[in-house]
Order: sequence, then C-alpha cells, then structure tokens
Amino acid sequence: MRSWIRSRRFAGLTAFIAGASLGGFIGWSPAVQATEVTVSGPETVIFDSDISGCDNHHLPDSPARAFRNAKGEMVLFAPNFQNRAFVGYGFDSLKPDCDSRFMAAGKALPELLDDRTWLQAVYTNDGQEVYALGSASFMPYRHDMPCEGRTKRTDCWINGLVTLKSTDGGKTFGYLGNPPHHAPFPPPEPYRDDRKRAPSYVTVTNIMPWQNYLYAIVWRRADNWEESRNCLVRAPANDPSRWDVWNGTAFEEAAVLGEQGWTVNKTECARVGPVGVSSIRGLVRDEATNNFITVYLHRIRKKDAPDIAGFFYSVSDDLKNWSEPRLLYQQPLRRDAEKGDPFVAYPAIIDEDSRDRLFGTVDNDASLLFVRLVPKPYKDRWRVPRQLIRVPITIKED
Repeated sequence: MRSWIRSRRFAGLTAFIAGASLGGFIGWSPAVQATEVTVSGPETVIFDSDISGCDNHHLPDSPARAFRNAKGEMVLFAPNFQNRAFVGYGFDSLKPDCDSRFMAAGKALPELLDDRTWLQAVYTNDGQEVYALGSASFMPYRHDMPCEGRTKRTDCWINGLVTLKSTDGGKTFGYLGNPPHHAPFPPPEPYRDDRKRAPSYVTVTNIMPWQNYLYAIVWRRADNWEESRNCLVRAPANDPSRWDVWNGTAFEEAAVLGEQGWTVNKTECARVGPVGVSSIRGLVRDEATNNFITVYLHRIRKKDAPDIAGFFYSVSDDLKNWSEPRLLYQQPLRRDAEKGDPFVAYPAIIDEDSRDRLFGTVDNDASLLFVRLVPKPYKDRWRVPRQLIRVPITIKED
C-alpha cells in the first residue's frame, strides 16, 4: 500500500480516512431544538424486490447511501451482502443494477472477517475514486460450525468494520489491506463458539464532511444491551494513516495504517449517546441552520398508554450536544409485528438536490428513506420481500 499512501494521486484517501475515522458526538442534551423535521407527503416505493428484484436475493438490507459519480449520476446503495446499487439522476429515475459491486470471499475463518460484507458508508471527492466502510460479518451457521446453545442463525455472529476502494466510480470494490488487515475496527474480542452475543463493531452511518474532518458514528455492540453504544471515531484530514476513538475525555489512537494494512491499538470507545437509543443510522447537515440531524429507530414507553415506535431524530449545532429523541414517522418495528405483519428498518435522510457529492447536506425539502419488510406465506413457510420506501420531509426552524 506504500504507493497510494505516499502518492498525491490518491489524495482522496486522505479525506476518506479522515472521514472514516470520523468525529462528532460527546453527549446528548435536552437543549432547545432549533430544527423541526416533519413528514410532508405520501410514501413512494423506489424498489420492490417482488417486482424489480434481479433475483430472490436482491433484498435491501442497509440504510440508503448515495454519491454522485463522475458523470453526475446518483449511485445509491441500500445493499445486502451482494452490494448491488441503484443508478439514476434522482429518485424518480433510479434503476437497479444487477451487477454485484463487491462480494466477500465467504471464508469459514472468523479471524479473517471475509465471510459477508455490506457497504455502509462511501466517500469520494471526484466521483471516480470511491472509498467505503463496510460491515463485515462472520456467521458460523453458514459453515456448519458449532455455536453452543444456538437457537437462531445470528447466534455467535461476530462483526467488524473494514475499508474498501473503487477506482471505477463505484462499479467494483476491493479491500484496502488483505484480511484481516482490512479492518481498522475489528471485533473487540476474538471469536468464541460458546458466546451467542459477541462484542462487535456492527454498523456505521454515512460519512459527513465538516470543518476539515469527515464525520460518522459507529455502533459498538457489547455482549449485553446495556453496554452497547454509539461511538465517536476520528482521523485528522491531513493524516489518513491514523484513526482515533473518543474514550470519554479525549481522542485516543486506535488504528495505524502501514504497508501491510491496519495495525489496531485500541478496540474500545466511550458511549456518546444515552442507553436506550439504538444504532444511529443517518447523519446530515441542514444548510439553513448548520444544525446536524440524526435518524434512528427508537421507542418511547408511555405509562398507561401504547408505546410510540418508529423513526426518531435528534439535532445538534456542534456534533457534541444533542436534543432528546423526537418522533419523525411512527411505524411498526420488528418487535411490534405479529406473524405476517410488515415492519420497518434502516432509516436514512437524503436530499436528492444536495450540492454535496455525498448527499450529506439538506435544505428545506428532503426525503426519509427506509426499508419495509413485508412477510408473505410461501408453501409451508414465510418469505419476506422488501421495499425501499421514500417519504418527503420538511426541515425548518422550530
């Protein structure tokens, strides 16, 4: 990797890793919220796997991420492990591309993190060289490997975040570093087949450029829900060979990039959100107010009243102090669904008119994108087609 670290021809990587190591949240606060986000129109189905799917495996399985390629086209991912994309010049013209942009090798070696990988964040400054953070999973059930007390397929699943690169506008990707040295955020502890819930880095938001950094939030799963948390990671824009994590009082060096890939020094991080808020999925900046907006699944419990669940958002003016969760779009989550009932997942906010190549900024009008899972009976079992949904939203000062 010496050549692309030292060459100005790969200056885009500086911005990517600055952004892949990313920075932002130090805490949440119930401060006055200056930005209000509301639904302003009906749902539109961008993609229905039963109608436009390339095959039975073409199922949206991640929050939507988009960038503009060198031709000015919107390239949008909401992928499963086959990492297919949608291409067009806006939401109304997006068409599915049946070619896989990247597939992991499916190796039955948990320490390699090369079983299945989902592209979950992208960065490019020219639309041609595109860098990505991927969620890399190892699932022992796929390889008939033991897992003590297994009752579901995800038991003993372990996960890390890895880096990838494309030189052809995002048409094909390859790892940066040979596995396992492609992972700046590997699982905090080695794989074990006697632990159903392994500590892992599971997901990452989109990448947000701001003030000489690229920001994002990663979800650090613990072996219990109470200690699972959203985390802050950061790299300076002028030093793409180092990633830092927020330890609660300062940033601490986490991973260093060398000729053979990533050397990891630290795999822990401090909580940057309250207990009870699940993984933050999307991050955008409102151009009018310079406020930042996050979106995520959440549930508010009401005494002597039904819970309120669905897509929630929070707002910050400094990426450090955040408003309390506020309902954006009430929808049934997985735990709300009876057998055969649809439910939702994977929210993101995208403004198709954004002037940012990464669609990281919004104006008054944008869209909430999410996935709806629609179970249907099939012979003696259920199959679960998926839809990628768009809902118009309005963003204004509160």
